[in-house]
Amino acid sequence: MTMDAYAPAVDEKTMGLSRLVSVLAEDAIFALAAGGGPQSLELLAKRRGEAYSAVLAGHRIQTMTTEFDPWLVSLTRAMAPVCPPVSLPMADILREGVTLEAGARGLRALFSSKPSEKDVMRVKRVGTLAARALRAVMAADGTTDPEEARTIAAFLGSLGLPEGETNPIYTEGVVPVAQIELYGELEKDIAEGLVRGAWLAAALDEIDPREETVVRTLAGKLALKVEVVEALRNDAIARVDARRLVGLAATDGLRYVLSDRVAQSAQILALKTAELLLPRRYRDEATGPIAHKVPATLGRRYTQLPSDEKQLALGVIWAAALWEDPTQSRRALLRARHDKVAQDLGDDGGRARHAIEAWLSDVLAPAAFPMA
Repeated sequence: MTMDAYAPAVDEKTMGLSRLVSVLAEDAIFALAAGGGPQSLELLAKRRGEAYSAVLAGHRIQTMTTEFDPWLVSLTRAMAPVCPPVSLPMADILREGVTLEAGARGLRALFSSKPSEKDVMRVKRVGTLAARALRAVMAADGTTDPEEARTIAAFLGSLGLPEGETNPIYTEGVVPVAQIELYGELEKDIAEGLVRGAWLAAALDEIDPREETVVRTLAGKLALKVEVVEALRNDAIARVDARRLVGLAATDGLRYVLSDRVAQSAQILALKTAELLLPRRYRDEATGPIAHKVPATLGRRYTQLPSDEKQLALGVIWAAALWEDPTQSRRALLRARHDKVAQDLGDDGGRARHAIEAWLSDVLAPAAFPMA
């Protein structure tokens, strides 16, 4: 929260709301980076209500800037029924309804929020298969590193199964792909989603020949045609490559707008935003200049981005700008810089700002009402 040296002391209620602004800004960054767009913010807020109440009550919660890994796992789970993050390799599986986070479906939803036993068994069966496939791919070129372990944890959390069901899956060792059991037939979309997810996991840091062998073995077990497997491989690589420019645009723009906060919030926000938006193979392009304290500049490097991706970048940048709950005078300066970034991209900064600010107001107003 921006403080004036001559301003009166801020009361506890205002401080609580200011802390909530920071949490909301981080949630907005995640939702936009996940590919949900501004329309996903309202639904995400409903699923995060308990966390927001905890912040207002003065309790400490996991945040993007303090405990990134558990925060990411928690936000991925919250977004699962809204918009599974595009950066999650097995997101297509969640989109096919392999999650209990959405509650009961179909006619059953009219009478109960509890999913049926059939749904639970389906999620456990397919989720276990997907997690084992992920781990087999990630371990093919060596041991599973912390970021890969976090990805597996985020996927398992998104299934919505009780911890007792997912913990054994998370802690089990690597199951060789040739020994992975399918346990019955799978729908075509699920089978293709599994293989696309495996390709995505491999492509995040370039596809290693050993990873390729694992994915093709999995595809063979699923009886997918060679041309389908190739199409899924190409699609996965295209998806990873498509994240590069928008991730760099958002990270560079964030650094430009918060150029006077480099020693404070800007550095950690930029680093974590890069981690959310950029696949590992491209991340050094964004984090290198941060580590070497290279000033951010504008140079019309990202004008070829489609408008929706420019809006994504501008939305992420503005959410990061509001993280510190700036004063009106500070906000005027940030807005001017944001407009310069928008002009450099060739898009409308006001539209991106309005989407973020309208959502913040919609959450903050009812939170503040009981305090009045």
